[in-house]
Amino acid sequence: MNHTDGAGGTVRTVNEGNGAYRPGPVDVVTGVGARLLGAVAGRFPRSLWRSLGVHRNRDGDVLEPDVAAVLLSLRVVSSLDIVDVPPVHSRRIVEREAFLASGNVRVAEVTDTRVAGIPVRVYLDRPSDGTARPTVVYLHGGGWVTGSLDSHDAACRSLCADGGVTVVAVDYRMAPEHPFPAALEDTTAVVTALQDGEPVAGTPVDTDRIVISGDSAGGNLAAAACLWLRGNDRPQPALQQLFVPVTDLSARSASYEEFGEAGMYLTAAQMDWYEHHYLGRGGDLAVAVDPTDPLVSPLLEPDLSGLAPAYVAVAGFDPLRDEGEAYAGRLRDAGVPVVLRRHRGLVHPFINSVALWAGARRAMADATSHMRTTLGLHG
Repeated sequence: MNHTDGAGGTVRTVNEGNGAYRPGPVDVVTGVGARLLGAVAGRFPRSLWRSLGVHRNRDGDVLEPDVAAVLLSLRVVSSLDIVDVPPVHSRRIVEREAFLASGNVRVAEVTDTRVAGIPVRVYLDRPSDGTARPTVVYLHGGGWVTGSLDSHDAACRSLCADGGVTVVAVDYRMAPEHPFPAALEDTTAVVTALQDGEPVAGTPVDTDRIVISGDSAGGNLAAAACLWLRGNDRPQPALQQLFVPVTDLSARSASYEEFGEAGMYLTAAQMDWYEHHYLGRGGDLAVAVDPTDPLVSPLLEPDLSGLAPAYVAVAGFDPLRDEGEAYAGRLRDAGVPVVLRRHRGLVHPFINSVALWAGARRAMADATSHMRTTLGLHG
């Protein structure tokens, strides 16, 4: 993608390897094939996929047929595991996989610019008319090591177009070059600048209707940002929207045991690799970061009261499922309004897969509907 900033120049990513992937003819054909496969597989009975080794999980949830088909095809088109190559190469792998799953949601404008000096990509659902707009700060997933503005472009477009909001996607610094707390520092810098009234791409921000949203590692950053804001006497956002969030790096839940092996996209080995880089183990830090720090593992924060209302969405076949549900439970126990959704037939990267999976489209529609209601956007 070639987005330009207000000065007419291209805003470069701060993370080496991202932005380097450009789809070729084979990738375009493969992407079309994946979407067709998902559409066709959705018409097949679940009994077929069970015969191929696709089973119910321990809670009785059944993997959606279109998800099962795409997971099988992914093993063929993406044979390299990110843990077996350097992070720069891993970023290119993730960008290619995201392209194969992406759709083409139209928005009014897309602009690369900066907020508080941090590179961001701004999505407008309609041209700016000088009116302050509800705004979503989006933090992409990818284990704090991979993922990019490009890899999550489709998700941001969906939130923008269906939610009727401005979306500000943050190109935060990533590990291992920039371990914790760099990503969180970039996140809070953008959020506080918007809270203080800095416009984005010439569009004013409605400071009373800011949402912090993210998936996976981005969901972790969104949750941690709310803790940071509370600890620094800053306002809470109108909503924290957490998709398949990482909430505890200090332990591994039962869903890791059930889904952590290869086959359900995200593996336990990949999470170990992400954690190793993010917390500075084996890097240049004199002392690795403590995984029990609540800004790393929000689930371990003793007091979760006073945080923003939360929308937490998890997938039925995801190693991170249990910790996401546990965090929603802890927030509710602390008096925070919470909506928890378990999308029973989906796997971890559903936020990026609306072009492939009917269940992912339903999940996104539910999230944007809830967001619109929370922000008072009707019609």
